Amino acid sequence: MGETTWPTLFAMSLWWGWKWRCINVFNGQGKCRDRVQFVKDQAKEVTLAHMKNNRPAGYRLERVERQISWMRPISGWVKLNTDGTSRGNPGLASAGGVLRDDSGSWVRGFALNIGACTAPLAELWGVYYGLLIAWEGRAQRVELEVDSEMVVGFLQTGISESNPLSFLVRLCHGFISRDWIVRISHVYREANRLADELANYTFSLPLGFHSFSCVPESVHPVFVDDLAGVSFPRQVRL
Repeated sequence: MGETTWPTLFAMSLWWGWKWRCINVFNGQGKCRDRVQFVKDQAKEVTLAHMKNNRPAGYRLERVERQISWMRPISGWVKLNTDGTSRGNPGLASAGGVLRDDSGSWVRGFALNIGACTAPLAELWGVYYGLLIAWEGRAQRVELEVDSEMVVGFLQTGISESNPLSFLVRLCHGFISRDWIVRISHVYREANRLADELANYTFSLPLGFHSFSCVPESVHPVFVDDLAGVSFPRQVRL
């Protein structure tokens, strides 16, 4: 299998097969445009997470300097970057995100002034509304990038029902399992600057959801940097 194992692939196939069937029975929204690729991607992420969590005691990750920048999606795809922040955790919170096409052009952006909540909750609200605008825009292939490893883990491998964030994770999974392809990955903040700027810009806006069909002036310099491929140095784990 190369990137995963047969037991993991089999288990993920059973899980998602059961989940799609349940969704179809209860509300008829359990379609996925490429179920085989979707299950393979999920199995790969579970395998990588297992390897990461089972490294030998005393294992030290080597760090090297890399130039990090936002990358355009491949042809035929759109890229969704989202972010959430909280001033106090819990404290005043906001989220923001942007959808761009394979030329790097702005498709749609949003900002969400939440009020008060924790940082992980703000991150998940960002993902939820980002998926919402992508779905409403009839995107078929979406690369979702988030700079929170914890949130990416929730989206890829699930979350305990007892976790207070589980309701929002389920809402996001409801979008992910629809009739489209959504690939989720973690990126460093240097590759997620535009979403971060939108989230911080939100604090100047009234409570609630705000949609942008064009680039807000306050985040335009970051949008131009991304379009030009401007990169920033960062020490990254190998």
